[in-house]
Amino acid sequence: MSNDELVETIRKKFERVSTVLDERGRRVWALAEAEALGYGGQSIVAKATGLSRMTLYSEKCGHAQDDPAGSRRHVRKAGGGRKKLIEHEPTLLSALERLVEPTTRGDPENPLRWTCLREPAGSSWA
Repeated sequence: MSNDELVETIRKKFERVSTVLDERGRRVWALAEAEALGYGGQSIVAKATGLSRMTLYSEKCGHAQDDPAGSRRHVRKAGGGRKKLIEHEPTLLSALERLVEPTTRGDPENPLRWTCLREPAGSSWA
């Protein structure tokens, strides 16, 4: 079997199992596939799945296995991920509200906002 056929086979398998696995489960499955292939397996699996070789390597070395499997409810540590934009720029929300306020319609108590950006009669926006 050529490398291209092998990559395509692994890609199809990964698409099938990735929908039912969480992030760590996908990494463990990908590592198992890479180990089954032997030498060069990590590169082939990385190409087929889109995971980086370093991700597979860190899973293999146990860096991602700080906790026993199933002992934690969430895959990522608390506080991980991208911070909200208003944490980086506290004035962002008020600036956006000032921007849309002149064209806002509807009930001010309702969180759903409607805007009307019609061109005023007799003016030309260019």
